[in-house]
Amino acid sequence: KKQEKKVSIFIPKESRGDTERFVAVNGEKFLVKTGMNVEVPERVAEVIKNSMKMAVVADEFISQNINKNN
Repeated sequence: KKQEKKVSIFIPKESRGDTERFVAVNGEKFLVKTGMNVEVPERVAEVIKNSMKMAVVADEFISQNINKNN
């Protein structure tokens, strides 16, 4: 099997006890440490980056809509 390229990624901690993040990619499961740079397969990093982008979009959407309703 071909060796997959690894990349460095950083997931910020959301709280003090937040030590790892569960990530599933095509049925494969990974636990990725938070609060430090870690090496993960490129496809795992892509899923994490997309998830972080969507969290920002969701937060902005929620903030805009809460302000509209008040």
